[in-house]
Amino acid sequence: MNRTMLETELYKIFSKKVIWISLLLFLMLSVALKIQWVDAISTNYTLEPVRAQLTQAVNNKEFQVYVRKTNYRCTIEEMSPFLPNSVFEYIDQYHNEEEVHRFLYRDLESIINNYYERMDRRSNLIAELEDTLSGTTEHSTLLQAKKLLLEQYQRNPVSIELNLERSANNFIDINHAALFPGLIMLLILVGLAGIYSDESVYGTQAVILTTQKGRQGVFFSKLCPMTIYVIFVVIVMETTFFVSTALCYYGTNTTISAASTFGLSLTPFDGSVYDFCMRQVFGTLLAGLVFGSLTICISVYSKHALIPFFVVGLFYGGTAIYANSVPFPDYLSTLHSLPGELSLFMLQTQVELVQTGHYTNLFGLILPTLAVNVLFNLILMGLSLILCYLGYVRKQVKE
Repeated sequence: MNRTMLETELYKIFSKKVIWISLLLFLMLSVALKIQWVDAISTNYTLEPVRAQLTQAVNNKEFQVYVRKTNYRCTIEEMSPFLPNSVFEYIDQYHNEEEVHRFLYRDLESIINNYYERMDRRSNLIAELEDTLSGTTEHSTLLQAKKLLLEQYQRNPVSIELNLERSANNFIDINHAALFPGLIMLLILVGLAGIYSDESVYGTQAVILTTQKGRQGVFFSKLCPMTIYVIFVVIVMETTFFVSTALCYYGTNTTISAASTFGLSLTPFDGSVYDFCMRQVFGTLLAGLVFGSLTICISVYSKHALIPFFVVGLFYGGTAIYANSVPFPDYLSTLHSLPGELSLFMLQTQVELVQTGHYTNLFGLILPTLAVNVLFNLILMGLSLILCYLGYVRKQVKE
């Protein structure tokens, strides 16, 4: 590989008009989907300004006992003795805006009930694990998984905070909703599907390669641009998704724990919402590199770009649909659930793999399923690149 070859291959990828048209359309779509929430009441009016007062109120043990007795259906009227007047004064300043006024009272009721319910679900699960493991001498894989989860809960105690605004949930949902991760993969596919097969279409394959060293050089001159292109797509798309979400929800005033969001109250992950989002971004980057490696591998064995486009696209789409349709079992993976749990889509979103402790029995080792997913996809990427290299070299020898 030399600089000229590298620049040529980069030009071949980035000069495709379909890439820039697709990128523009996808970015416009993502912004259009987010911008509709800019003027929503739930975006413009939150209880964040009275967080300190509400936090102090919900720490009242009597309040918690009372809400629990109502089965987490406590009304505003029943809550009022436990809440400071400043909270009601804040809401009542909008008494002339009936819809806003009603929304904030309804939101307050929902948030407090949900807060206590999430706290109790977590404490009840930990108590259940302690009770199950207490005094047992059994060593089944399921009990080992439960033991690992309990140790993780005890080692990393997670604080559940009041979730007073929609932005935290929406930041996590950027890479959880199927649309946005799918758009990233589709753009990668559009750029790389013809990286090798186009050489056959335009009759340039035999001209380019004449020696063994030349074949190696061309392989690496395509591998490097593939990596650069994937990184470019992920960074541009993810940045747009996050910026449009931040602008839509005017950023976020707090960096609450990921466990404080609606879907992750049982997670052993002890980081903030932003920490979890960065894990999703790195997961998407790795998934993109695996996806790109699969694409160029199929492209080597194809004479037309449509073949890798549909084969690799169906692989990603099929495993993503499977992952979203098959219920994942508690604690321990099964052979039925594993194809979905190891999918690239799960590597991007990660929510279902960490919303509770989730483990996989890998040849007698009980490992976090997310770690097994990463390991599996790294191996898949390595095999794809090896087959790509061998296929390209052997194809040229025959010619």
